[in-house]
Amino acid sequence: MAADPNNPLSDELNGVFAPVRTANAFEQTVERLGRAIRMGLLAPGEQLPSERDLAQHLALSRSTVREALRVLQESGYLEARRGRGGGTFVCETLPSDEDRPPEDGVRDLRGEELAALLRYRRILESGAAELAAERSTAAERERLAELVDEMGGFHLSDYGAYRGIDSRFHIALASIAGSPDLVTAITDTQAALSDVLNAVPRSEESMINSQTQHRRILAALEAHDRDAARVAMREHLEGIEHLLAVLMPKGGA
Repeated sequence: MAADPNNPLSDELNGVFAPVRTANAFEQTVERLGRAIRMGLLAPGEQLPSERDLAQHLALSRSTVREALRVLQESGYLEARRGRGGGTFVCETLPSDEDRPPEDGVRDLRGEELAALLRYRRILESGAAELAAERSTAAERERLAELVDEMGGFHLSDYGAYRGIDSRFHIALASIAGSPDLVTAITDTQAALSDVLNAVPRSEESMINSQTQHRRILAALEAHDRDAARVAMREHLEGIEHLLAVLMPKGGA
């Protein structure tokens, strides 16, 4: 889904382009955009908002944004196209791990650190699902259904692309809850877990099970059933945690 810089951002990208509030604004911008690309929130070939619009969304100077984009271009994440229809686009082929810029550090999550992040994610996303069941509109549920249908078109060989749409689903669900801080927190946890999730054992069956759980969450939203939405999301996350258990020592989550 190509981003149109002349239109508002889609809900699932709001967390990516939320204001940067840190003394290390340049480094965080590089890391945030780099991770968004790696986790599929910004897909290959997708156009980024203009430099001016990015500066407004991120609440940064244009010079800081320009420098971050330059680093990501030189590192093989982004490319600039000139002429009619030009702009900044995600590269069709992404760099390998060893080619990442130093600012795009990947957290080597293991043991209790990973377990703690999974518990935090469970609290965030279960609460988001409950609020979404209470607040969702027909248009918002239709958007979630489109993402679920899109995921259904992928197979095991397309797992990277599937994970990108899966992240969009979870972040779009969070946006319905009506809290920008919650969207940012869930985007951050999705990013922190992205490389770990891409490394877990997977199968066609696990993807089918995940899709069934997504549809259960969506059905709970359709019924405005807060309890069912919370339970469905918790069970969905616990299934992922069982897969991640192979990466944690005994006594983890």
